[in-house]
Amino acid sequence: MINPASNILCLGAAHFDRTLQCTETFVPAASNPVRTLHRKPGGVSRNIAVHLRLLGCNVGMLGAVGDDGDGDQIIRSLSEIGIDTRQIRKIPGGHTAGYTAILDETGELALGLMDAEIYDRLTYDLLADQLANIQNWPWWMVDANLPTETLIWLADQKGTSRFCAATVSPSKSARFKPLLDKLDVLIANRAEAKVLSGIEINDIDDAKNAITVLRDHGIPHIVITLGAKGVVSADGRETAFWRPLPTKVVDVNGAGDAFYSGFLSAFSKLETGFDAAIGTGLAMASLTAKTHGTTVWNLDSKTVQERALNAYKETI
Repeated sequence: MINPASNILCLGAAHFDRTLQCTETFVPAASNPVRTLHRKPGGVSRNIAVHLRLLGCNVGMLGAVGDDGDGDQIIRSLSEIGIDTRQIRKIPGGHTAGYTAILDETGELALGLMDAEIYDRLTYDLLADQLANIQNWPWWMVDANLPTETLIWLADQKGTSRFCAATVSPSKSARFKPLLDKLDVLIANRAEAKVLSGIEINDIDDAKNAITVLRDHGIPHIVITLGAKGVVSADGRETAFWRPLPTKVVDVNGAGDAFYSGFLSAFSKLETGFDAAIGTGLAMASLTAKTHGTTVWNLDSKTVQERALNAYKETI
């Protein structure tokens, strides 16, 4: 059994992202010479878990990898920073998931390839013998890479644990539809929130209307991110708009996952309220956007908290 002091279990994707760029004009349905720009760990749950750990949380990871070198590297890289990886399943004969982006000669995406089949193997039958361990974690951060049936099963088995949903993408966010009434926290961007609420979201008022629909399902804490415009949040007291913190943007990739990690690192503490957690999320998103890559490895809690103090809400 895990140490009861551990607080956040991240359930979902951990894999490698690869980016290659054509060195000549991209030609569809043909062999194209490329150069590799980078190969690095990715996956929504993995990205959030790493930042949570760097922010001082006790973190576990539940997921699936193949019985291959990529899987070994994923597990080792998480273990090295103190994340509990005992609930990552190695699937015999399976291949560790991966995303490959092929850019054309100008740097625009020519083709994106996602192999996520391994996550379909995370059935509730596979996880049933881990249920006692899973329920020992008071906070669950669950991404939509898990099969719908597994998400429903987890929601039914959560007990006193708090179920926090990460929507991943518009298509995968639909997997949360059958369990909206069991979510404790939902954070989604405008496209994902549209899938779950049925409302097209173009501005703050649209986001507020979508939140009204989602709150009717009983979700107590909701955040809809609007990219560079900011975020709209709602709890049982009010709905509010938050502008993004001033940031010299270098790379926005990973900022959404960073917002979630900042928010949850704060909200999981008894002494921290919803508004303070939103501020910490905005601070993490800002720090990540001014950093190359998806992870801020030189995180300093004091810097994050000082940046969070600049967050300001407007009740709407």
